[in-house]
Amino acid sequence: MYNDTFKQIIEASQNNSLTFFVGAGISTVSGAPRWKDLIDGMCRELDIPIKTEYSSDEYLRIPQMFYYSINKDDERYYAFINGLFNRGKLSPNYIHKMLLQLNPCSFITTNFDELLEDAAVQNTQSFTAIARDEDIPSINGDRFILKVHGDLKHRNIVLKEEDYLNYSENFKLTETVLKSVFSMNTVVFIGYSLNDYNIKLILNWAKTLLKD
Repeated sequence: MYNDTFKQIIEASQNNSLTFFVGAGISTVSGAPRWKDLIDGMCRELDIPIKTEYSSDEYLRIPQMFYYSINKDDERYYAFINGLFNRGKLSPNYIHKMLLQLNPCSFITTNFDELLEDAAVQNTQSFTAIARDEDIPSINGDRFILKVHGDLKHRNIVLKEEDYLNYSENFKLTETVLKSVFSMNTVVFIGYSLNDYNIKLILNWAKTLLKD
């Protein structure tokens, strides 16, 4: 089974149809905060108990509560999240380099950081970063990094409850590109836990799209 899987990945690499779907587990190797770290930080600000584990509902509800607690002030919201990401300078790690060596035609990620972009530059490879619908025309056949949950640079991250509820409205073209990638490419997930709320949503969506 594993040999067949690796063979499929290598063939996709050679056929320019390999996509890596990169999760937070890859960025944490570089010192980026986990999703739980963001929630823990918000709990401290809200003066509510920090838990060993949070429910899927809490992962969305606590960021929403935090946003309301600062009167929906985007400046404070992004300053807080940037502070958690910038406590140490983040640099690409060996996993990024290994992924690039497999010559993917594209990356998809739910991460907010710019580690994939930085890794590509360090390895003298050219990828177009797409974090907003309006960026999608710039793909133009080039290799790309599709940041399906936005990023800190463009201040459009998907984190709180209303972001998920409004996703299809705010990322219409992104969803279209995502569907296209899933229908045509070999997609390899890396850096996700199967208990991750994001991965559950994505796998359920992919299952519906690809008819099991």
